[in-house]
Amino acid sequence: MKTFCCAAALAVVLSGCVSAPTKSLDPGSTLQGKHVVVSHYAKPDFAAMTAGKAAFGLIGGLAMVSAGNDLVKSEGIEDPAIEISQRLADDMAAKRSATLLPASNKIATDDNPSSLVKSYPGADLILDVKTLNWMYIYYSSQWSKYHVMYMARVRLIDGKTGALVAQHLCKVDPTDPKNPPTNDELRANHAAVLKQSLHKAADTCVSDAEQQALRV
Repeated sequence: MKTFCCAAALAVVLSGCVSAPTKSLDPGSTLQGKHVVVSHYAKPDFAAMTAGKAAFGLIGGLAMVSAGNDLVKSEGIEDPAIEISQRLADDMAAKRSATLLPASNKIATDDNPSSLVKSYPGADLILDVKTLNWMYIYYSSQWSKYHVMYMARVRLIDGKTGALVAQHLCKVDPTDPKNPPTNDELRANHAAVLKQSLHKAADTCVSDAEQQALRV
């Protein structure tokens, strides 16, 4: 578990320092007949950031990640990158005539393009979707209310050279600011509200990536 890295990265993520400039698919390019494989990563750490834990600095950060991971495991919460990847891949096949290769059981050990090319050989393109951050956090002006934050990077990588073909960074807060949930409401009913929020975030990521980067 990457608790130390994740806890230290919270401040960076919240400050919006993560950057991945959007790169759109070349208008003249075609996906017809291209063999596409989808990459997969281990489920990332989830942070449940409460005001009480935040008061304890680094130790509180570790506790947030531990509590978040426990929630994800106990309630069977899926990494939204899985849904995003599958929906993008299906749309690339249906709308741009790409050919999807059978799902690979290979878990990528890192996200370096050269490593991905070795991990997923035989594809013309690698659809690489990685969750960079997912968490819920209290509103600074209303500590009893929470919002969900989700960030993912969508890339289309040349399966032979590792060159970046297209890219989009998705940063979403799907929470209704007029009616934010409490911590208990997020977790109730097997975390139904949290799961719904993450699904909404995935919806936005799919739509934005298709319109702004993949031209699907």
